[in-house]
Amino acid sequence: MDIVYSSTELLNIKRLTVVNGNACYEIEVKDKECPFKHKFVCTLQSTKFIAMMHAGNLHIFNLMQDQDGIFPEDFRRYIDANREYLIKILNSSGIPQNKSLREFNTNNPHDLAIIKPNSPPSDQFLDLTVAKGILHALNIELQPTCPGFYLHIDYLTSFPMGSTVSMYSEFGLDYFMRPPLLLCLMHGNECVSSITMKVREREIIDINIDSKTNKRYEGRKFNTLLRAVAIMISKSLSNRAEELTSDAINKISARLMITLFNATRLDKTAFRYETLDELNKIIDDDFSGERGGTETRVELNEENIARATSVFHDTLKRMNCTPLAGGLKRTRKPRKQKNQRKQRRTRKPH
Repeated sequence: MDIVYSSTELLNIKRLTVVNGNACYEIEVKDKECPFKHKFVCTLQSTKFIAMMHAGNLHIFNLMQDQDGIFPEDFRRYIDANREYLIKILNSSGIPQNKSLREFNTNNPHDLAIIKPNSPPSDQFLDLTVAKGILHALNIELQPTCPGFYLHIDYLTSFPMGSTVSMYSEFGLDYFMRPPLLLCLMHGNECVSSITMKVREREIIDINIDSKTNKRYEGRKFNTLLRAVAIMISKSLSNRAEELTSDAINKISARLMITLFNATRLDKTAFRYETLDELNKIIDDDFSGERGGTETRVELNEENIARATSVFHDTLKRMNCTPLAGGLKRTRKPRKQKNQRKQRRTRKPH
């Protein structure tokens, strides 16, 4: 294995977006035996150089604008001085390799990130044209109630430049990733509430969801709205999908899926209850067991999709889309003349 200084043109490395302060790149796969044509990786926005394995060698690329193929002498000397150590890291595996790569990427003085080798490729993207068309129509209904907010669905690496995204699982840096598909309620460039959607081909095709709402926006019915929309668009992601599943990690999510969306258990048995107290007891029992939660499923039939549509419209009436507390700018009063100045008060700590 050798260390090679290369142009980004070798693998057609392209910056796609910046999300949560991290820059995400598309990298072409030039392995004839690999069924995938592109990989994706995110790294700190401050990263200047990345290094990755290609054709048996470690190739280093300069990511800085107008600096492609340029590698300063002090950087080359640093790589030469650490050549044996880098090769040793890349020849290791498992936890030792992960730990060494993390330490090197964090502590080296040149903003260099080595991308973990042998991570799974990507290129698994769904056609979102129909889903986006549905959201366009729903956004027209959303605007009168929530001006400034809008529904958005896309893969993480296609989100608007400079986006901030609240998502269930934080994506890792410096290794190849499969970009998650996110259904978001956006406010400007911020995804304030999201649902991660995964189409899974198992015994049947299902769509699995996980949700996350920014703490500043909790209690505003955003998550309820998004779960309704997720059910409404599921068939547009896969017309063969038979159910939407959710592994509830809190009791509120479990209760919401059961009471609003006609969710059953994964084995298709219903949650049998006559009062909310009885349902709460069932949910409490599930959460006190070994799993500490409950898995629910919503059959993607006409009845449940119509129910979700009704929940969407009902939730619109109850959503709180007012500005965040303290979010409005204060208007300063004009300063008084110097001879009228009062003694400055000591500001109380917040």
